Amino acid sequence: MSEYNLCSLLVHAQADKSEQVKHHLQQQDGVEVHADTGDGRLIVTIEAQSRHGIADQMMDVQKMHGVYSAAMIYQFSDDIELEP
Repeated sequence: MSEYNLCSLLVHAQADKSEQVKHHLQQQDGVEVHADTGDGRLIVTIEAQSRHGIADQMMDVQKMHGVYSAAMIYQFSDDIELEP
């Protein structure tokens, strides 16, 4: 059995650092940027195999240079069975 975890974030970055933040986010495993408003707001999802992995990645986003805030909008977690 394995775990599947997904969360979405609204990331608010400095407008002049938005592209750098977006690029850094896109380089991380399990992270996808879905929308960019052009004024520093990004819609982001994170997928991970553990709740701790999601929490660690969210904290990393909040600590990124140029990020004002990262607010979790949605979170889903479930145990999945892997077929042999």
